[in-house]
Parts: sequence; C-alpha cells; structure tokens
Amino acid sequence: MKIALIGPGGSTIIPPPGWGAVEILIYDSANALTALGHDVTIINNSDTRVMINEANAGDFDIVHIHYDDRIDMINHLTCKNVAITNHFAYLDQPKYWAHQNASHGGWGHIFSSIVNSRVDIMCLSESIAAIYRRTPISKDRIHVIKNGVRTDLFDFSNTPKYSNKTIYLAKIDYRKRQHIFQNIQGLYYAGNIADDRFDASSSRYLGEWDKPTLYSNLTDYANLALLSDGEAHPLVCMEALSAGLGLVLSEFATANLDLNLPFIDVIPEDKITNIQYISKILKDNRSRSVLLRDQIKEYSNTLSWDNVASGLYIPTYNKIISKSEVKL
Repeated sequence: MKIALIGPGGSTIIPPPGWGAVEILIYDSANALTALGHDVTIINNSDTRVMINEANAGDFDIVHIHYDDRIDMINHLTCKNVAITNHFAYLDQPKYWAHQNASHGGWGHIFSSIVNSRVDIMCLSESIAAIYRRTPISKDRIHVIKNGVRTDLFDFSNTPKYSNKTIYLAKIDYRKRQHIFQNIQGLYYAGNIADDRFDASSSRYLGEWDKPTLYSNLTDYANLALLSDGEAHPLVCMEALSAGLGLVLSEFATANLDLNLPFIDVIPEDKITNIQYISKILKDNRSRSVLLRDQIKEYSNTLSWDNVASGLYIPTYNKIISKSEVKL
C-alpha cells in the first residue's frame, strides 16, 4: 500500500527536536507502517501548495491528514481516498469550540468543513466518534482508531529511584492546569512553560526535558499525573506506561485506556480542585503502582505502534480504499 501522511506544515519539523506530540505520532506511525512492508511518505512543508503538489504527484492509495487546519487541502487533492485524524484536545467538548481558532470563526468552522467534505474520519476515541455521529454524514465515514507508542524507546526499571514521587510531564499551560496542583507534595513538573500562573522557581519544577532525558529518566518515578481539562488521546500516558508508571488522570485524559486496571486512577471533575483528595489518590496510586511494574509494562505493549499499525491502521485504510473500489 502506498500511503501519504500529511503533517501540520508551517514551521513544524518531523520528527520534532523537542516537544510535538502530533509530529512524533506521525513519524512513529510512518516507521511502523513501513516496517509492515508499506510505502509511506511524510509530507510536511511550510507551503501548503507544495504539500498538495507532492500528494497529487505521488499516486498514493490513501492520503491521511494529521492536522485539522489542513482540511483546506481537500478540494485540491486528486487521491480518491483521503482520511483525517483530529488531534484537537476539545473535540468532544463543543462548549470550547468558539474560543479555539477564534480568528477563523472558531473550531466549529473546521468541524463543519470536515463534515461537509468527502474525507473519512479516523477518530481517536469513542467520545470523538460520538460527536461526528450526531451529524447527518454517512456513518461509514467514521472509524475509531487510537494512537500508539514506541515502547522500545523507554528505559524500564522494576524499582523506581523515586517511589515517593509523581511526575507531571507536559507543556505547562492553561489546558494542563498544573498551577492548581503546585502545593501538592511529591508532585514534580517537567515541561516548557506557557502559563504565567505557574511558579517556575519551585524546587519541584525540573525544567524542560529533551528526548534522551525523557527516555532515560521517566522510569525513575512511581506514577504520572495528567489532570488537564481537555485531551484527545494523550501520548504521554502511553509513554509513562512504557516506562512502568501508574497513571492518575482527569476524566478528559482517559481515552482508550482500561480504567479497571489497578494502576490507573481517575479524578472526578467535581474534585479537581480538592487538593487533599488528589494528594491521597496520588499517594495511594504510587504505593500500588510500584508493586505492579511488570504488569504495567506488559499492558503498555498492547499500545505499541507495532500492534496499533497492524491491528487498526491497515484494516481501516483497507476499509476506506475498498469503499471507493466498490463505487467504481
């Protein structure tokens, strides 16, 4: 199969030198699909017109767009089979749409463009698929998939160096809400700062980790916290599992995870500012998770790109392609 993966364009780089979950996912999925014997091209250029020309010149079996704003390419693509994956964190919360991409009419404008286009939609969760199912579009355009993770990149230790510490690994911004939890002892932060409410002078702020630090140091912690108010399918949760960490998550950070597992806890949204409650859950989760490291690592393997690419991506691509073949 000949596959084109469309990146965000602009100034983005694939693979990214630092942060950039979407760019990482594009790069890792391309490698996994290539390993399965498919011909994969990543198209990512500062000029959208160049990306369109590359996509049209490649004679691809399917073109897979990985950035919502690149729906603007669809009317210029000649490939019969075009899919899009939304990575927008608030897609399953329409109340936030008007405030996102406001200069271009809000994110609802992008949503309408996708719905009214010919693309197949590869939804990262059931909750995202449910939003599209509310529209009158043909249900055979909606596919539920998930992202994967490079489990092989992360060091793994059965015994963490810091069994009494939780890591909050994410860009420090309004959506991630780190500033709310800064008084919780045992909770440490790593990420670039984009929220002036966060106290960067804290001894529990570890700065921004580069990739080698991420791959080697993540396993040192007992568990990971991700308490944001919106997520699609957060890569960092799968990275933490790959390193043997338990998870303490907000309701919005749980996509595609088995919430019955003893090393995953979910904070109800009505308790998200209850610092005493969250402190206890973090501590209890640490105690359980450090005893379950092998089980956590085994579970992470089900989320690896090897399994996701072969078990979800290729069958979904084939399903999309077969529809156009039937129409012929």
